[in-house]
Amino acid sequence: MPSHKGCRVLKVLKAMKAHPLVGISNKDIADTLGLSPVCVSRDLEDLVAEGFVQKLDNGRYGYSVQMLQIAERYHRDDERMRQRMDETRARVISGSQF
Repeated sequence: MPSHKGCRVLKVLKAMKAHPLVGISNKDIADTLGLSPVCVSRDLEDLVAEGFVQKLDNGRYGYSVQMLQIAERYHRDDERMRQRMDETRARVISGSQF
């Protein structure tokens, strides 16, 4: 059974995707998720401590460089796999042996 706090932290992280460039306030996250701002602040502190979130100059919270690197790595791997699948599909269609 998943932990309540773990699920809540992940919901906070997902709520941030609505404003990836300008960030989002803890109050906006709390209102969106129906949580207390105190809980959201604690969750954001955990996410900052683990390097997934950063506090922006405007006082809002946004994804950290580390989080964006994870997303970029996923994107690159996904593109590489798609290319391999397309190459294999083309060989199958053309009847190539190699």
